[in-house]
This record gives sequence, C-alpha cells and structure tokens, in this order.
Amino acid sequence: MKKVPVAVVILFFVLSDFVQSIVLPDGRAEAIEMDKSLATWIWNTRDIETKPEEILQFMEKQQVSDAYLQINRSIIASSYHTFIERATARGIRVHALDGAPNWATLKGATYQANLFNWLKAYQATASELQKFSGVHLDIEPYLHSGWTNNYQNTIAFYQDRLTDGKARAKELGLSFGVDTPFWFDEQTYQNRYGKGNLAEWIIQIADVTTLMAYRDRADGGNGIIALVRNEIAFAEQYDKKISIGVETGETSEASYITFFEEGEAKMTEELLIVKTAYENSTAVEGFSIHYLDSWMALKP
Repeated sequence: MKKVPVAVVILFFVLSDFVQSIVLPDGRAEAIEMDKSLATWIWNTRDIETKPEEILQFMEKQQVSDAYLQINRSIIASSYHTFIERATARGIRVHALDGAPNWATLKGATYQANLFNWLKAYQATASELQKFSGVHLDIEPYLHSGWTNNYQNTIAFYQDRLTDGKARAKELGLSFGVDTPFWFDEQTYQNRYGKGNLAEWIIQIADVTTLMAYRDRADGGNGIIALVRNEIAFAEQYDKKISIGVETGETSEASYITFFEEGEAKMTEELLIVKTAYENSTAVEGFSIHYLDSWMALKP
C-alpha cells in the first residue's frame, strides 16, 4: 500500500469545508474536499421539536450550510426561534420552504400570501439569530392538472408566484430560491410574460435555482453533468447561482434516480466528479441533498 504523505494526513484534519471519506477500488481511503455549499430539505417540520439535537448534529457533521425547512404554521413560533438559533450557532442558514402544485393557479396567490404574511410576522418577533435567511419555493406546477390541459395559463400563474415571491423576499431582506426539475430547459412559455425558455426565465428571477437533477451518476448522456449544463450556462450569463440537487430516498421509479441503493460513499464520489466538471464555473453554488430523513438513513 502506498504511504500517504504526512502533509496530506494533516490537511485531512484541518479542512473546514465539506469532507467525505470514500474507499477507492484499491482499498485506499481518501478524503474528498467539497468546497461548495451543501443544503438539504427538512420536510417533517415536527422534527425541530421532537429531535432537534439529532438533526442538528447530523447536519453539523455533514457540514450542511443551508437547510430548507418546510413551514408548518401550526407549530408555535418559539419552536422555530429555538431551532433556528441553534442552527445559526452551527453555521447553518435556515430557509423558509413552502409551495404546492395548486399554487400555480389563480387561488395560488392567496396560498403564497399566507406564507409571506406568516413569515413577515415571524421575522418581526425573532432575534437576529432566530431569523430565516431565505425563502425557498417548491411549487412543481407540472404536477397540477393544468400543466396538461391549460399549459400557458398554468405557466403564467407559476411565473406570477415567482415574480411575487422574489419581490416579497426582497422586501424582507431574504434570499430567494426555487426548486426546478432539470428538464425545464426544454419547456417554453408564450403568455403575458412574453415568450422564451422557462428555465432561463426562472434563473433570471431566482437568486439560487436548485435543480432537481435526480440521477445516480455524474457522467453520460443521462448523467448529472449533462443534465444541468444548459441551466449552468444560463446562470453564468445572468450572474446567478445554481445548486445541484440529488435524491437519496427510496423510490418506485427507476433506480437511477436515487442514491438509495448505492449509499453515501458512492454519492460523494459522483458529486466530486460533478464538482470537478464545473470547478471553473461561477454559477455552481453547491449541492442539495434530498432529503434530510432519507439522507440520515442512507447506508455508508
């Protein structure tokens, strides 16, 4: 076995960025530095009350920088205060996560207003350490029936939500993020917003666009690198940021969608390949791991 230089060993312990250990084919263990932001989704909001220390310790260990926390307005504000303050102390920014397919309808304006009204009131009562750092919308309009039977109007309603969300987030001094599938670069719009490429339009609006590039390999025509190429080009053009999302949950869909079968070491290995492919890009902010519960349960 090749001797590892002392300098490398020291570097392994002092790196402050996201570091994962993987086993290479010849049996050597090697540290991989992922000097990018790392985000995850927290869908089960009750976890901030029932097991806050468990999830905070996990995120700190993984060096998560951003958490998208689903807003549940039935949870009292003090629970959010406590959790966000503890996350902030660990260097984790918490973003208010919400959205649903029916937000891409006329009534969606009311649903989104409810979120921002709650958020405005929350921010007003929170200390600086207890405040949300951003808003993160996950609307997924393609899951609504209007996507197939009223496409242009549905897209326009979706654009209404993002335009309004951007303005409201700016008013609150918050960053504005949006989840989108990797294939929106194949979608066009022609409505009251003009005409153009949907992915390009979204990237111009959002501060950070999180691409749901749910594949379990970096390379190849159906790999992560190829699937996000157009969006990264748009983001570079408009000086915006992209976070590349991957899946860890079990799914009944094709196995290549998730790292559930492969485990964390393989996921880290593939993300390093993606990172290397785009290391000269000014647009790639980092990676988003979907989602916290399944990531915590992911095999090594």
